[in-house]
Amino acid sequence: MTDDPQTYASAATCSTRSSTSTPPRTPSASACSPATAPPDRRTSASGLLLTYPVHQAADILFCHARVVPVGRDQLPHLAQTRAIARRFNQRYAAGQTVFAEPEALLSDVPLLRGTDGTRMSKTKGNVINLGDTADETAARIRSAKTGSGRRITFDPKGRPEVANLLRMAALFRGMSPQDVAKEVGDGGARVLKKVVTEAVNETLASHRARRMELARDPGYVTRVLHEGNARASEVADRTLATVRAVMGMAY
Repeated sequence: MTDDPQTYASAATCSTRSSTSTPPRTPSASACSPATAPPDRRTSASGLLLTYPVHQAADILFCHARVVPVGRDQLPHLAQTRAIARRFNQRYAAGQTVFAEPEALLSDVPLLRGTDGTRMSKTKGNVINLGDTADETAARIRSAKTGSGRRITFDPKGRPEVANLLRMAALFRGMSPQDVAKEVGDGGARVLKKVVTEAVNETLASHRARRMELARDPGYVTRVLHEGNARASEVADRTLATVRAVMGMAY
C-alpha cells in the first residue's frame, strides 16, 4: 500500500460495473486496458500496458484538467481518460460531475516525425533535444533523411522525410511548409537543412540562454520544483477526499 494520492486516484477511477450500493470490486483488465490495439497473444506484454493508461488518467483527473495539450499519438490515452472519468461519475456520483472529461488541445502540426522520418523517439535518437547546443542541433538536422531529388516540394505522401523538415522549419518561422519549399526551391537537401537549422537555432536561442541561467542556480530550480509539488499535493488531497466521500469510503 502507498499514501501517494495519484495511486488512490488510479484505483478509484478504474472500476468494474456495479451498483453504487455495493462495495467496489477489483478493477477488470478490460476496464483499464488502453484504447489501442492489443499485443500479439504470442508475445509477452508488460503490466504497464494496463497500468500506465490509468496512471496517466490519474495525472490528468486529479487536478480537474479540462484541456490537455497532446500530440495525435496521445489521443487514445485521452479518450481512455474521458472513459474513466465518465465511468466514475456514472457509477459513484449518479451522473454528477466529479471529474470533467478533458478535451485535447492540438497544435497546427499534431504529429511531427523524427529526423529519420519515422516516429519520434528518444530511444531511436531521432529527436532534437531542447538541451542540445546549437552545434548539436545542426548535427542532428544534417543527419536527417531527405531522399533523392534536388527540387524541394511539400509532398507528405511522396516525400515524407522532406515534408517533415519543411514542417519543422515552418513551425519555427511562423509560415506554411509550402512557402518554405518555394524558398528552398532547387537548393536541394543542403539548403533545406540549412534553413531548418537556422530556424530552430534562432528560435531556441533565448530558451538556451534561460536554461544556462537556471543551470547555474540549481537551488532555485529545486525550490520551484518543491513548491510545485506542494501545490499539486494540496489539489490531489482535496480530490482524494472528494473521491472517498463520493465512494462512501471517508472513514
